[in-house]
Amino acid sequence: MQTMVDATSSHDDTVRVEDHAQLISLVRSAWQQTLGYDTPDIDSSFFDSGGDSFVLISLIGRMEKASGVTIRAVDVLRAPTMRKQAALLGRLMDKDRVAD
Repeated sequence: MQTMVDATSSHDDTVRVEDHAQLISLVRSAWQQTLGYDTPDIDSSFFDSGGDSFVLISLIGRMEKASGVTIRAVDVLRAPTMRKQAALLGRLMDKDRVAD
């Protein structure tokens, strides 16, 4: 039996706990590379952590490169925290797997 965890509070999508931890790590790394420091709180907004719309484009590029999926800026704006961006990546990667 697989353990499931709610990936976002606004969606019914779920991911395995192990996958969620890996996705958080991927997003954390992208934030750290983009912002230049580690943000320990996965529920802080990217913009409250020092990001802006120009830096967001760099963040998206890093996450796309690391995950192999295309990410729309509007989706990242709607998912401003590490936790929500990890859930977004999980959904996009699942959708990408189904399309293959």
